[in-house]
Amino acid sequence: MQELESKGIHGNFKGDNKIFSGNVKISMMFKSNEWRNFSGALVEFEPSARSAWHTHPQGQTLIVTNGEILTKVPGQKAFIAKKGDVISCPIGVKHFHGATNTSSGAHIALTGEKDGKNVEWLELVSDEEYKEALDEAKK
Repeated sequence: MQELESKGIHGNFKGDNKIFSGNVKISMMFKSNEWRNFSGALVEFEPSARSAWHTHPQGQTLIVTNGEILTKVPGQKAFIAKKGDVISCPIGVKHFHGATNTSSGAHIALTGEKDGKNVEWLELVSDEEYKEALDEAKK
């Protein structure tokens, strides 16, 4: 049976400072279920806010809906995605994402789930790592 999940039904919350730097709002859109092995959330970052380093056991797709999203994978050049761009985060690849220092940013995160888990959080991104990624992306 098809169903409607109204905006806000799954709630929203402020990003925990153990896994986010700066002000981040997460609004759950839908959860995984017996026929859908991924969840969806709208993640909104104020300027300079970002996630910690992390990986996904089933990968993640980010659809940028507003502003600019900076993302970085160690050993790969950082880049800035804009509204309408799609960022593909493969299984097990360490990365972070967040807003640039001059713009807020938002994305819809479609996150795969494996054995009830969708993310492995790692260390926070330091201010130095963030600045290096910004400088790299702007070259």
